[in-house]
Amino acid sequence: MKVIKWKIGENSSQIDKDIVVAIGNFDGVHNGHVKLLEIAKLRAIENKMPFGVVTFDPHPRDFFSSKSASFKLLDNYEKEYQLAKLGVDYLIIINFNEELKNLSPNEFLSNVLLKQFRVKAMFAGFNFKFGKNREGTIEGAKKYAKEIGLEILGVDLAQIKSNNDSDSLSDQIISSQVIRGLIKDGKLDIAKNLLGRNWGITGIVIKGKQQGRELGFPTANVDMKTFLKPPFGVYVTRLKIINDDQLEKETDWLPSISNIGTRPTVSDGSVNIETHVIDFKNNNTDTNLYGNRVKVELLSFIRQEKKFNSLDELKEQISIDTKKAIDFHKLK
Repeated sequence: MKVIKWKIGENSSQIDKDIVVAIGNFDGVHNGHVKLLEIAKLRAIENKMPFGVVTFDPHPRDFFSSKSASFKLLDNYEKEYQLAKLGVDYLIIINFNEELKNLSPNEFLSNVLLKQFRVKAMFAGFNFKFGKNREGTIEGAKKYAKEIGLEILGVDLAQIKSNNDSDSLSDQIISSQVIRGLIKDGKLDIAKNLLGRNWGITGIVIKGKQQGRELGFPTANVDMKTFLKPPFGVYVTRLKIINDDQLEKETDWLPSISNIGTRPTVSDGSVNIETHVIDFKNNNTDTNLYGNRVKVELLSFIRQEKKFNSLDELKEQISIDTKKAIDFHKLK
């Protein structure tokens, strides 16, 4: 997959043939996105054209918000990895800035997609909006697009099937917004069904105060920054180390247990995910994770975060939690 980063004012000559693209933010690369991508890819194959994805950085939600939001389901590196797995030939990342924001819908179609990237067919979710003040819609832009030789098509994203229980989400579109709500409510199994995989957090392992090591449970700490925050507490997890190209996974999944939150017993105020890999030495993996990029997937919730009266009390609870995590992994 070739990654092209572009902003208005630059001349893109990196694509030398007509292409078919899917366009969107793809925050999550969930099952709804996969449906859209597969439909667009099929058209590319039928027309014997390369298949591309057009997305934006920063996320428009970040651009328009004056506050630092914590809403992301994945980071840019993980998005690239998931898209590469789906057979994308070109990943076109357009810088979302004032110039792009002020383009009319027609200017975006003609001056960006057609002129810069030779897009002949554009697929998007049926409710996709673009251009200045989000005035552009799939249906509203079809007439002009046809005049300039660009086909645009809207796709109904996959529907959530009713499961006849209290968590039924029938008749809703699979969307990042729905998945965010599920994760924030701790409904990991339902979120997994909509994502098509376990939800996880990726990032560089940072050096903390090493209090976990002092307690006998060394942890790999990752700052969650702009990631969505699930309920604070202890989770059964699994961890992978990712190699330097940021795409391929370097190790098998390692069984682990993680705490997400502010660590009220030994708090420094930041929100981290701290992950202890269970029986690390038997996995023939270097125990020094500092500076490595890792992915930690949440598998099951154990308990809520709480403040303990002493470090000894905390250590005892960690032992109990770890035993539960070991039992969970043994059953998998």
